[in-house]
Amino acid sequence: MDNHTSPGRIGQTAQDLKEYAALRVDSFRLSLIDNLSSFFNSLFGVFILIVLLGIATTFFAIALTWVLGIALGSMLLAIVLMGCLFVVFTIIVYALRRKLIINQTVRMLSGMVHDMSQKHSDYEK
Repeated sequence: MDNHTSPGRIGQTAQDLKEYAALRVDSFRLSLIDNLSSFFNSLFGVFILIVLLGIATTFFAIALTWVLGIALGSMLLAIVLMGCLFVVFTIIVYALRRKLIINQTVRMLSGMVHDMSQKHSDYEK
C-alpha cells in the first residue's frame, strides 16, 4: 500500500489547525460586526435622545425666561438671571464630570475597542 498522496498525521493536524484558526477569525469578525452594530444603534438612540432633550431644554429656558421677565417686570433682568443659572449648572456639571455616566461609558468603550484590537492582532500572528 502506497500512502504518498495522503498527508500524514502531522500534516493533517496542521491543516485542521489552520481551518480552526480561520473559523475562529471568522467568528471573531462576525461577533465584532454584531457588537458594532448594536453599539451604533445604541449610540444613535442616545444621540437622538440628547438632541431632543436639548430642544426641550431650549424651549423650557425660553418659556422660563419669558415668565421671569413678566414676573420681574424686566426682560433684561430675566435674561441675565437665566444666563447666571446656566453658568451655575455648567460649573456643577464640570465639577461632577468624572461621576457622569457618559465618561464611564466612553472609558468602557475605549477599553473594549483596545481589547478587541489586541485580540485581532493576536489572531493575525
